[in-house]
Amino acid sequence: MDWIDNYIYGLLDLYNTNDVYELFDNLGIKIIKLEASNILLRNNDAFYHRHYLGNEIVFIRNDLNPDFEKFVLAHELGHGIIHTHIYTAAFNKSLINVGKLEKQANYFAFKLLNINLDSIDFEGFTIDQVACSLNLPVSYLNQLVY
Repeated sequence: MDWIDNYIYGLLDLYNTNDVYELFDNLGIKIIKLEASNILLRNNDAFYHRHYLGNEIVFIRNDLNPDFEKFVLAHELGHGIIHTHIYTAAFNKSLINVGKLEKQANYFAFKLLNINLDSIDFEGFTIDQVACSLNLPVSYLNQLVY
């Protein structure tokens, strides 16, 4: 995933931070927190919208734990940066490989936030224990491509 790494290195070089909140500010992407039951979220933790009333916005649940919120924001930022070409195709799921895009966004988030899944650190851990120690749902680890 060298091409994704290159995007991350470019962000780090340009903005000198991997703090997702600072990156959102620098990139002019708005964060709007919503109740988990809000219909805009469609039962998701968050979603990125490139052109919502002329703005780039990430809608995110307002009840996420802080570590998970940062990860979700980094994941959505990954969609915003590395998947610029699929915005219109996203309305027709048959035209895109959604699983692949989610794995790429997860990879982006792990790398941007410098979350290291060193096998030595997690030796003997179950996937549930790894997820718990990272404050992430197991589903995000299952989608990870490293």
